[in-house]
Amino acid sequence: MMLRMVTPASAIASLVTLLPFFLVSSVHSFSSPSPTYNKIASATSILSPITGEPTSLLQPNSNDDAPITNKKTLVVFLPQLGEFDSFEYCEQLHAAQPALQSNGIDLKLVGIGDATSAQRFCSFTGIDIRSLSLDPTARLYQDLELYPGPAFSLPNRDIVSDDLLKFVLKSLPGAVPETTEELRPVATAWWNYLAMCAGIGAPGTLREILRGYFGDVAGPGRFGGEGIGV
Repeated sequence: MMLRMVTPASAIASLVTLLPFFLVSSVHSFSSPSPTYNKIASATSILSPITGEPTSLLQPNSNDDAPITNKKTLVVFLPQLGEFDSFEYCEQLHAAQPALQSNGIDLKLVGIGDATSAQRFCSFTGIDIRSLSLDPTARLYQDLELYPGPAFSLPNRDIVSDDLLKFVLKSLPGAVPETTEELRPVATAWWNYLAMCAGIGAPGTLREILRGYFGDVAGPGRFGGEGIGV
């Protein structure tokens, strides 16, 4: 979903076309801010994974010394922080960060998760945690009308019992919820996620999964020549 893109270099342009949801914005590049820009700028559901306090996606990163007046902001909306696509996209973003910084682009990532998942995510991908913000309830995602995937519901308990759900969830990451109230919502989330992976209610997903397994000689390279050793 491309809302506005400022292209400083062809390498960055080829990178961002791989992202699921993104916005490149500059506080000084809009003569009249769009409704989407205003939603991002005024979002109240965004939290810092460091302090747990509300934060702004357009606040410049404290680890970047570039003048604020020359800054643009690349805001990337990730799915859940434990999801495979989040890891793969951020591997590429981490490699592109020097190019982003040299072109005056501030990287802001938004993920669905909590502080613990944010710490693990940044440790795994190498992304600076100061570049990551959390939207635990996906409120901004909904406000931006980003595609949520299928919205299937589980059959009632007479058809699919809680015991059956517990048995299935034991084999999935995250294990069984501690409370009964969380059991069916968690199982429903998994049901929809697995349906999306199978391409149900998510056009193009299965094609991309198969492309990941079998490769794509016509696709953009994942690694630069300097990143390959023999």
